[in-house]
Amino acid sequence: MKKYSLFALCFSTFVSWTSAQTTAVDTTHIFRTKTLALNLDGARHAYHPNNEGLLYNLNGGITREEATQNKFKKDRGYGIAKKRIGQSDDYEGYLQADGYFVSQTTPYNRNEPESSAARYADAETIPYITLSPKWKERGIKNCDIAFVVNLDNGKKSAAIFTDYRKNDESLEISLALAQGLGIPVATKEGSSYDNKKTVTKYRGIASRNLKIYYFKGSGDGNGKTVEEIKKAARKLMGL
Repeated sequence: MKKYSLFALCFSTFVSWTSAQTTAVDTTHIFRTKTLALNLDGARHAYHPNNEGLLYNLNGGITREEATQNKFKKDRGYGIAKKRIGQSDDYEGYLQADGYFVSQTTPYNRNEPESSAARYADAETIPYITLSPKWKERGIKNCDIAFVVNLDNGKKSAAIFTDYRKNDESLEISLALAQGLGIPVATKEGSSYDNKKTVTKYRGIASRNLKIYYFKGSGDGNGKTVEEIKKAARKLMGL
């Protein structure tokens, strides 16, 4: 009986250990893609009244006249956070201390005011995947966690789901996630409106073979710092 009990105990321990090893990663929730798009929404330096941002102002629905006057109709300037001017039909974009417009995403840090860049996910620093209809169908919600592997070069990165894309034509990721995965991003030299400054503009991203582990219900609906995203992803991956 003692021998049997010892064997049973060892077998039970082995099963528990192997189970822990094999279930650390939820392999039932893996997505693969080769077609990518670049998202710079929320980037602190995305748009500027003098067209000095990482994106052309037209990308955010802002003409030269609208940008320089900082005056928009309600359905214009959709790439930036804005407020109504008095009782008029016009709106003005919130400006940061360094002169850049506040670029918006869906709320990331909900406790921050709409006028603050901290309310939105900064695409320059936050490695995020844009939510889309298919992701929502899979049960993913704003600020759930993911772990991404670039199968072309072996690089890996933790990520968080945020912002929203209306279509599923391609997987849209932030500049920070693209850089973390070593994915080439196309740029082009552009000029400010007054032609006094040459600015590097981001235009697109190369498609790569990615493998994404995603974890439903892993977020609380509120944003996380880069280190918090990494810590959560490592725990979920059993690393």
